[in-house]
Amino acid sequence: MTDLVRAARSIALLHGGSHAQLATLGDPALAQYRIRAIHVRTGEPEDLTDIDVIVVADRLRPDLLGRWTSGLLAALDRGATVLVFGENDLEGWVPGVRQHSRPTVFWWWRTGEDHRLRTREPDHPAWGFFADRAVIWHYHGVLDPPSGAVSLVDLHTEDGARDGSILYLDEESTPGRLLVTTMDPVYHHGSGFMPGATQLIYSALYWATADQRKSC
Repeated sequence: MTDLVRAARSIALLHGGSHAQLATLGDPALAQYRIRAIHVRTGEPEDLTDIDVIVVADRLRPDLLGRWTSGLLAALDRGATVLVFGENDLEGWVPGVRQHSRPTVFWWWRTGEDHRLRTREPDHPAWGFFADRAVIWHYHGVLDPPSGAVSLVDLHTEDGARDGSILYLDEESTPGRLLVTTMDPVYHHGSGFMPGATQLIYSALYWATADQRKSC
């Protein structure tokens, strides 16, 4: 009965109607979550008031995402879990974060390049849900998380210095939980390419609903 318990939790995907976002919503493997699709153009921020887990899809238009930010922050204030995926404007609404652009290493597993991504905090409970393959593929910029947030994956410079986070968890800035990454898994999963993107989506939803699972 664990899948039934997990599906009972209210989950929404805030999306813009792109082919990749619609394909992700139509993935049969995600049907158990009964995800509520909320379009950034036609939905209303009030649609978030009864949602436990909110996924902000990657690559949303900044002008359309802007009218949702107050509702997302209100959800965090009441204890919701919010997942914010990459290629979205974060500064100015995600608590305490700074965002910096970086060139993306797309095909390092073919070219032999060092992706320069390093996992951190190996004893953190989140690593019970995320395999390396799910969090090391590529990225779109780096983040300076707020004080108290935990970076799970960092990008390093060519000389080995830490450059910034590409995936962090903030359970301190608000009563809720905020998982932020510069990876864009909805686009790549829905488009059918990029190793790791599918694993990240599945793992993130499994993590986000973990406290609702119980033995039956």
